[in-house]
Amino acid sequence: MLLRNDLLHYTHPSPRTVRILWIAPEQTHAYVFDVAASSAEVELIQLSAVHADIQAGRASVLPADPYLVVVSQELLPPKHLQLRARAWEIIEGLVAREPQIYEARLRGPLIAQATERHAVSHPTIYRYLRRYWQRGQTPNALLPDYGNSGGRGKVRQSSAGVKRGRPRKNGADTGPGLNADEEIRRVFRVATARYAATQPKFSRLGAYQQMLADFFVERRIDADSGRVLTTPSGLLKEVPTFGQFNYWLDHDDDRPPEVARRAPRAPDAAPRAAPPALAASALPQGRPGAGFYLDAVRAEVRLVSRADRNQAIGRPLIYVVTDAFSRMVCGIYVGMGEAQWSQAMLALAHCGADKQQYSQRYGRAIEAEQWPCRHLPEALLANAALTPGWSGDTLLNNFNLRSVAVEQGPDDWRAVLEKRFRLLAPGVSGAPGRLDGVIDVEQFTRIVIDCVLYYNSRQQLAHAGNATPRQLWAWGREHRGGGLKIYPEQLLRCSLMPVAQASVTAEGIALFDSLYTCARAINERWFERARLRGAWSVKLAYDPANLDTVYLLDAAAPLQFHACHLSDASAAHQHLSAAEIARLPRTQKALPGTPLRSTTQGLRSLVS
Repeated sequence: MLLRNDLLHYTHPSPRTVRILWIAPEQTHAYVFDVAASSAEVELIQLSAVHADIQAGRASVLPADPYLVVVSQELLPPKHLQLRARAWEIIEGLVAREPQIYEARLRGPLIAQATERHAVSHPTIYRYLRRYWQRGQTPNALLPDYGNSGGRGKVRQSSAGVKRGRPRKNGADTGPGLNADEEIRRVFRVATARYAATQPKFSRLGAYQQMLADFFVERRIDADSGRVLTTPSGLLKEVPTFGQFNYWLDHDDDRPPEVARRAPRAPDAAPRAAPPALAASALPQGRPGAGFYLDAVRAEVRLVSRADRNQAIGRPLIYVVTDAFSRMVCGIYVGMGEAQWSQAMLALAHCGADKQQYSQRYGRAIEAEQWPCRHLPEALLANAALTPGWSGDTLLNNFNLRSVAVEQGPDDWRAVLEKRFRLLAPGVSGAPGRLDGVIDVEQFTRIVIDCVLYYNSRQQLAHAGNATPRQLWAWGREHRGGGLKIYPEQLLRCSLMPVAQASVTAEGIALFDSLYTCARAINERWFERARLRGAWSVKLAYDPANLDTVYLLDAAAPLQFHACHLSDASAAHQHLSAAEIARLPRTQKALPGTPLRSTTQGLRSLVS
């Protein structure tokens, strides 16, 4: 049996909850109010229709009333009691006129009389009626909502020339301060991640001070030479305060794991509930590995060389491979220069890599289940912008992997990266920013890894019942199988690396601006033969992001790759990328017996 004040929750045709305000004595009809309504409109419904909806499962009576206002009168401040009494005085006579107050043609004259009697406006009376009907038809429903004031938990938009928050206590001396807009918050996030990656113990104050020294100085990058020029005037006048830095550090939930979270206010905080089981009906069709989508974006930040931190090397290009079913990021690659299919293939090769070892190289220790993909898919869906110059023969013949060019694919991961760096199309040039000229490629890659780990494990997917990519990947492999294939990591990587012509000289195997040696060359006395008979060409597979080791292709044994390491003559190139070597002074990269002009042009063509 339905009663006055019952809450009815409807699931069809659209979800909504209504409160029964009044039921006719003959039990034929009732007046209800939508508790989410922004107006004071009341609906007339037939009780027979309500009972039919309940029997059909389209509606149900809620067992508890979350809108009912029940408070201890002794705890209410006198001001709140006065406001409640005034509001109740205004509408008490109105709500007693049932059912006339629920009928629109009679409600208007009643409210007009009340406005004259109590000297208040029509909107005020309608606001009181809406709160009264929404919150259980008791006088406590009219208590003020001061607890909702201030927008706790909401981020206020910043306006040019208007400082958010309270004024500074010493504002007369230091000015109004700096708004922590989204650009400044990007600096906070990057500076925090950079400090956490380089320091054995994280300190908030240390990270803040390092951020001011690195990012809040007068800096520009010379357009011709790429040199990072810093004005010696020191810190800027308008800088964010430590309070702002600290506040936003606590506000963001995707901070690096080294950053200690502040203890919760409640002494006995409840443990986080286990993730709910995934419902098959709420999950998308398909299975893991049916298709991986390959895309690339450029980060709007100019990196510096690790060999010379006053030398900019350009904006990085992030290649991302995403599983089309689970949306999990399965592989990444950070390259330089223009978008190239050969570099995109290194992101695909990374899909089959050991992610624990890869992350450890950048100082991030993870468990295997945090990034569980070590597979190739059945099909590769590549963004059409990456396909010029591509050939699917290698993928098809070596790994039975079909390649298809598509215009767009899943990009849920973009929002996580954009919290740290603006993202551009591969061919678009970015504007100068505060992050330019500070971060090197290794630090940038570490930040990208942290973003991927956060996205895979914690990003909720709206199209999959709020499951995370990692949950969806694990569920799909267990319940729907998978079109996943595993190959030896080294074989996969060497097969997909770009290949370049190198020269065997008396000094070593010359590739671009570096000299290499390998066990085969030493055993077969290649360098002595080159001194006597002259140089000859060989093919080397290489990774432009790390030229420490390249791989000699053996024509007699196609699956054999001989590792070639930097010789002592090129020790200065250790741990550097092609883009960093290209920016070294000429005296540090010229090869013995090789014309300087030819080596420089070869390497610049690689990174351009």
